[in-house]
Amino acid sequence: MTTGSQFVLLAFAFLCIGNLILTHSYERPPKRGTLFIPPVGPDKMRVSWVTEGDVTPTVKYGTSSGNYQSSATGTTSSYKYLWYKSGKIHDVVIGPLNPDTTYYYVCGDDSTKEFSFKTTPSQLPIKFAIIGDLGQTGWTNSTLEHILASNYDMLLLPGDLSYADFIQPGWDSFGRLVEPLASSRPWMVTQGNHEIERIPAVHGEPFTAYNARWHMPFEESGSETNLYYSFDDRVYKNLKNNCGPIYITIGDGGNREGLADEYDEPQIPISVFREASFGHGQLQVMNATHALWTWHRNQDDVAVAADSVWLTNLSTDPACKA
Repeated sequence: MTTGSQFVLLAFAFLCIGNLILTHSYERPPKRGTLFIPPVGPDKMRVSWVTEGDVTPTVKYGTSSGNYQSSATGTTSSYKYLWYKSGKIHDVVIGPLNPDTTYYYVCGDDSTKEFSFKTTPSQLPIKFAIIGDLGQTGWTNSTLEHILASNYDMLLLPGDLSYADFIQPGWDSFGRLVEPLASSRPWMVTQGNHEIERIPAVHGEPFTAYNARWHMPFEESGSETNLYYSFDDRVYKNLKNNCGPIYITIGDGGNREGLADEYDEPQIPISVFREASFGHGQLQVMNATHALWTWHRNQDDVAVAADSVWLTNLSTDPACKA
C-alpha cells in the first residue's frame, strides 16, 4: 500500500500522527500520515502516526542513518466523530535520548521511509519558534517557510492549530502541511477554541480530535487531562507590576480569518505599535537572566526582525523580593 508523509515534532517526545479514515464519500488518505514529536520528560520523545490498517506500534531509532540500534513499542487507539472514523493512531515513547543530538527513525512495519529529528540542548541558549492561529492557507505556507529557514530548537503553538472546525479531514491535511517542520524539530502545542469541536446533543465530547492526535506530556506533569500540562499563573486584579511576569500574545500564523486590521480608537497608551501582518515570533533564552523576543513578518526576509525587545529576569532584583 502507498504511504503518505506527514510529520510533526514536539519537544522531547515523538508523535507520528497520521491520516484518518472517513466513511461515505470521503476519499481514504494514504496508509501513513502525520508524524510529530512532543516531549515526554527530560530525555524522551513521543512518536505518533496513523495507519489505515493494523501495524505494529514500534519505532526504531539511532544516531546514524539506516542504523537503528534502539527500538520501542507503544499503543494503538482511534476515535470517531459523527460518521468519520480515524485510522489507527499509534503512540510510542522513545528514549532516553541525548541532548542536542540528531536521531534517525522509522515507524511501524515500513522501514523504507526514514525521518530524522534533533533534540533540544540541555543548556542555554535555546531558541523557540512561536506561532498561533496557524490554519491552512497560503499565508500559513509562508509562515512555515520562514520558520523552516530559521535556526530554532523547538516550536511552540499555543492554540488554534488546523482550523478543521468539525470537518475532520482537515486534521489530516493539516498534518501533511506541517510535517516538514514537525518531523525535524520538537513541537509543543496547546488547544484553542477551534479545537473544541463540540456539537450539543450530537457530539458532546469536546477536543476529541485534538486529544486523540496531539498527545502532550500531561501524565508526566501530574495532570489528569491532555488540555493541561504545566503550571498556571493568572494576572492578579489586572495590577501593573514591574516585578510581575511578561505575557506574550501571538496569533498571526495565517489562518483563514485574515488579518486583524481594525483597531479600537483612540489608541491606548499600552498599545505602542499596531500593524496587520502575518508572521511568527522567536524567543531566544540566552541565560538565566536575559531573553530576546523578536517578531518576523512574512513579507520580510526571515533574518529581518520587524520588532524586538530584551526581557530581563528580575527575580534576583532586591526591589522585586517580597
